[in-house]
Amino acid sequence: MSTTHGHAHGSTSGGMRGHKWGALRREWIKLLFQRRSYLIWGGAFVIPFLIALAFYLTRHNPENGGGGPPFVERITSNGMFVTLAALFFLIGFLLPLAAAMVAGYMIAGEAELGTLRILLLRPVRRGSFILAKWTIAMAYLGVGFLLMLASGLLFGGIFFGLHPIVTFSGTTVSVPHGLVLIVLSMLYGLAAMACIVSMSLLFSTLTDSSLTALIGTIVIYIVLTVLIQFSWFDWLKPWVFPTYLQEFTSFFRDPIYWRPIVKGLGVFALWSGVLTFAAYLAFRRKDVLS
Repeated sequence: MSTTHGHAHGSTSGGMRGHKWGALRREWIKLLFQRRSYLIWGGAFVIPFLIALAFYLTRHNPENGGGGPPFVERITSNGMFVTLAALFFLIGFLLPLAAAMVAGYMIAGEAELGTLRILLLRPVRRGSFILAKWTIAMAYLGVGFLLMLASGLLFGGIFFGLHPIVTFSGTTVSVPHGLVLIVLSMLYGLAAMACIVSMSLLFSTLTDSSLTALIGTIVIYIVLTVLIQFSWFDWLKPWVFPTYLQEFTSFFRDPIYWRPIVKGLGVFALWSGVLTFAAYLAFRRKDVLS
């Protein structure tokens, strides 16, 4: 009797785990059947190529790369910097736009299609539903970052070659070491986008329009970004995530300048956690009519 009971209990536990993975799989398949998914992924792959091509065609221009961080100026001598340049140019607006677009569709898009109510007829907790949506949105962006990384290294290597990296401190690190630093920078950028995903997911629970969720998120992001440009709002800078978007460059100091990186990750976690919890509370009380 005890063996049978234990087997039944284990089977139920496995069924619950299978149900959770099944929900994530269904959400992922939905994204694969949306044309916008491939548009964003295609952009993530093409933009590093365009950056590399532009620098290659203007490599004899003495003003090439002026006005950016040091690694932008060094692209023509080392293709390792193409990925970093793409991250630098995109993290200010296009990556947040993509994150807001994906997450804003997660709940509001289902409501627009009239499928949200059908999905919630199944025995699923709304907290688990929100978490699954957040996870899939982050996984989607993770694929985009991976494509951007691969494209930057591929076309950077083709146009300029991959060489040891000279850090901002003047020291030189090997190609494998440089690759690790680049991957860490990309993971930092992905962590920053978690704030946008959570904010857009919150708006997505408050409206039945994915476009409204997208616009609301971008407006808030722009307002925060503009406010911290004024000295009167210096007190606000340590607490808002746009302040730390460019801190991935601290990986390229020797030794690594960990303080702004850790502080940035903490602020990202705080914003993402609070906004995701707020999305859960809003969705928990939401009357789903479509």
